[in-house]
Amino acid sequence: MYFKYNIRMERIFKGAIDPSKVKIRKAKIGDIPRLVEVENRCFDYDQLSRRNFHWMIKHAHSVFLVLEYKTLLVGYGLVLINRGTSLARLYSICTLKEFQGFGLASQLLSELEDRAADDEDCAYMRLEVKHSNKGAIKLYKRLGYVKFTQKDDYYDDGSTALCFEKRIKNLKKTPRLNIPYHQQGTEFTCGPSCLLMAMKTFNPKYDMSLSNELQIWREATTIFMTSGHGGCGPHGLALSAWRRGFRAELYLSHSRPLFVDSVRDQSKKKIIELVHQDFVKKIAETNIEVLKKRFTLDDLKAVLKNGGVPIILITTYHFYSSKAPHWVVITAYDDGFIYIHDPEQEWDHETVISRVHIPIPEDQFLKITRWGKDKTAAAVVIYPH
Repeated sequence: MYFKYNIRMERIFKGAIDPSKVKIRKAKIGDIPRLVEVENRCFDYDQLSRRNFHWMIKHAHSVFLVLEYKTLLVGYGLVLINRGTSLARLYSICTLKEFQGFGLASQLLSELEDRAADDEDCAYMRLEVKHSNKGAIKLYKRLGYVKFTQKDDYYDDGSTALCFEKRIKNLKKTPRLNIPYHQQGTEFTCGPSCLLMAMKTFNPKYDMSLSNELQIWREATTIFMTSGHGGCGPHGLALSAWRRGFRAELYLSHSRPLFVDSVRDQSKKKIIELVHQDFVKKIAETNIEVLKKRFTLDDLKAVLKNGGVPIILITTYHFYSSKAPHWVVITAYDDGFIYIHDPEQEWDHETVISRVHIPIPEDQFLKITRWGKDKTAAAVVIYPH
């Protein structure tokens, strides 16, 4: 099949190419052999396989389009949609060398943006590109993409990826808090990782090492939770911030111990309750303000306006199909979107590009900030001293 495909391509390439006859359509299973051929022609690193393409077409939450010329596939564009968010990620885009220079990549990317915005309600498109790919970088900049970070040692050959983004919905531009991103070093230290981000916002020289992350975890952990290592509760995180010279506020939907219903063993429940009581007693000896109310959108606006950094407890079900409690940092709010830094560790093909300033629709945000059967809500707000 590949041999016949190559012969047909060579015949076409011998004549003049008419770019007006190139069509854009959705990818289908029957395209896989030709997608592999195009992939091998366009890339000599991090190539997608037949299995990858099959999964992307059949199972991924994606926008997958191909360029077709006289029944032959000559390019494709693949966008992945972050579940539970309004963030789209350009996973891969390419056109055969013979079809470059006709503006087809620009047309394809514009179509991908439109479909992500209109069909998937995405607000941002993000992408990573090899730092040495000058042509692609020039294209992205021309189309309105702006670099917001980079990832060293990203590709198989150890080269750096530059991360770009573009707002694909016509919404008001919102300045974000200059909050540095920090990925959690373990599966159970999302809370300490968020606290490190908040503290470094006010002190650029603050130590964000794994040892410091674990030290905060030891101070703030609830000891037990669901299974394995215990997570950190809002009281412990607030105390850890206060001990380090920062001002903290607590927003709690109730005064009962958090996470106690996540364990079945009665002896473990008692320990969680004792830890909670100790945290409450210690907080009473500080100037940490405890507000017995849910952290509302009005509270969020006021906190951001006053320069505070909110750390919010969420459920990860809408992101990862897991009901585990998880801490994230809010970085901005505008036009019905809340933006977060998610410290979750990478897995599969996910990268920091989909963890930084994630846009969450307002109604979705209200759903994820209710954890457990009793819809527990908790927030810790950090201010400079």
